[in-house]
Amino acid sequence: MQSFLRFTYRQFTLRVAITAVTTLPAYAQLKPATTLGDEVVVTATRFKEPQQAIPIGVTVITAEQIHDSTASFVPELLMQFPGIHVRDNSGSPNQQVDMRGFGIFGDQNTLVLLDGQRISENEQSSVNWAAIPLSSIERIEIMRGSGAVLYGGGATGGTINIITKTAEKRRKSAFFGAGVATYNTSDARAGFSVANDRVGLIVNGNHLATDNYRANNQLRQDDAQADLRYSGERGTLYAKFGADDQQLQLPGSLSQTQIARNPRLAATPGDFSHISGGYGNLGGEYKLGEAQLALNASYRGKQANSAFFVATPFRNNISTHVNVASVNPRAKIPFTIGGLNNTLVAGADWDSWDYDQTASAFFSHSVATQRDTAYYVQDTLALGEATILSAGGRAQSTTYNLAEIIGGNAATQNRDLRAYEIAARHKLNDAWGVYGKFGTSFRLANINDNFNLFSGAIALLEPQTSHDREIGAELKLGRGSYRLALYHMDINHEIHLDPIAFNNVNLPPTRRYGAELEGKWIVSPALNLFANYTYTVAKFRSGNFGGIDVTDKDVPLVPHGMANAGMSWEFLPRTRVNAVANYVGQQRFDSDDTNTFNQKMPSYTLLDLKLSHAYRGWLLNTGVKNLFNQKYFTYGVFTGFPTFNAYPAAERSVFVSAQYEFK
Repeated sequence: MQSFLRFTYRQFTLRVAITAVTTLPAYAQLKPATTLGDEVVVTATRFKEPQQAIPIGVTVITAEQIHDSTASFVPELLMQFPGIHVRDNSGSPNQQVDMRGFGIFGDQNTLVLLDGQRISENEQSSVNWAAIPLSSIERIEIMRGSGAVLYGGGATGGTINIITKTAEKRRKSAFFGAGVATYNTSDARAGFSVANDRVGLIVNGNHLATDNYRANNQLRQDDAQADLRYSGERGTLYAKFGADDQQLQLPGSLSQTQIARNPRLAATPGDFSHISGGYGNLGGEYKLGEAQLALNASYRGKQANSAFFVATPFRNNISTHVNVASVNPRAKIPFTIGGLNNTLVAGADWDSWDYDQTASAFFSHSVATQRDTAYYVQDTLALGEATILSAGGRAQSTTYNLAEIIGGNAATQNRDLRAYEIAARHKLNDAWGVYGKFGTSFRLANINDNFNLFSGAIALLEPQTSHDREIGAELKLGRGSYRLALYHMDINHEIHLDPIAFNNVNLPPTRRYGAELEGKWIVSPALNLFANYTYTVAKFRSGNFGGIDVTDKDVPLVPHGMANAGMSWEFLPRTRVNAVANYVGQQRFDSDDTNTFNQKMPSYTLLDLKLSHAYRGWLLNTGVKNLFNQKYFTYGVFTGFPTFNAYPAAERSVFVSAQYEFK
């Protein structure tokens, strides 16, 4: 019964802010992403830097790769890269992105930025990926196992920075496109860009409608983004805006028996959610001699209205309002001392988060606020042309207030948090490079960690802390490039849900370690290949869970092995075929923290194909997803009966799309 209650509660916490769902096929990029070279990266320093000038490894997915891909949303791109697992809890494109094996709370340990500003939620809900259309993205930067010093909490697994497009100087362009797919899916998109030497404007808009694979899973999604900027001799001013609205019906999870009988049926035929939101980001950069000064002021708001168990006497209407504001000044100062070149980055983050939620079935009205003040500094030192060192630290003070108005419960928490990182890279020769880093990171408990929706009880948890280490090597040999990374993390006070006590708790000590291996080959100008493999171990180091010793037990929802392989072949002029295979190994079901359930989530392998042709401004695509019609699911929970519930994933689907660009 306790496991069933835990499952029911998790449905609430995971589905309150669920947004969109789509069956438009996901395909890997046509060309392998870059890990070395002259790509510009801002994630690692919060300023533009050549990729080769930073000591940690960063993967960059370029605009060309995104343009060539037909993935519908960002997670469909990310799942092709080592160390990243994507989990679908209800058919939504707002999927959980889990870097380096944190299971059900993977998205709480993976920090996501939009143009350098946090968009990861202070709730147990995933990033609103659906509101970031691929047509608006210039590049995506993936920094594994780093980000706490410059960006704060929630970066233990890594940081993903999404950089949106800006208008090209002295250029006018526009595009429109549309597509249809299986499950009565259609989409339309359009945008334009115009700029002179000083001022530029770029606007994108998207619409998506689908019935989706399962019953009661229809989606209607609309979003728009705009970037207006002024560029002068000494700096830049910009204003970025976005808005989105989505209506989604929620089919719920199915039991093992129901999945075998009909995986397309809806367990909750009347459930739905409606989410609308928007953001604004004002900022600029200014050159003062050799130094650079920057300032951002951003706001993000969200309103969600959801209804669960609509067709039962236990119907629960949930209304949530969230407002987030931040101000982020920073500076980059190059200097020389002792004949050695240094680059110092220093700044401050002031963040304000306000939350208000009502739940009718539980007569609950909870409000929460969080105020963060943080200061950070990071210095990068060049020891000649072959060796780069960096060291940085962050000091953050947080005040957190939570109250259940109807029940009269309230609590306040003040915390002083610290993080540091030391990293080095050494170029052995023209082919080989090695790097290493170690440091600490943290994660603050969110509203759903601290507040029990069923009982109204408040229990403020300790911040989660981690000691992180990584070594790696990169090799360029002929037409191939390779990367190997080995990492190890010891986590204390990890935040999790206890199925026995039926509260979120700080876990006994846990550990993550693993290896990431990837290779990319440019066989010819017309043929590119890539392959990668991820090995991940997530275990309890010691302690007990609900009175049961869990020493050396697996943390649920972490596959030990994952692999991807793909090719891109231009077999005729302007005609290209793309193929990608994704493998995810077995993993423990959610709630099976004691590893006593005699089943594991089955492994699965997906094969996707796409054919594209460019003709006089047109880009024509057709393809198939899940070619071999694999029956699978990416999320399942042990309910204790003994059986499991899961969210069946879509079967084989096909699509056709066309896009035209005016230049």
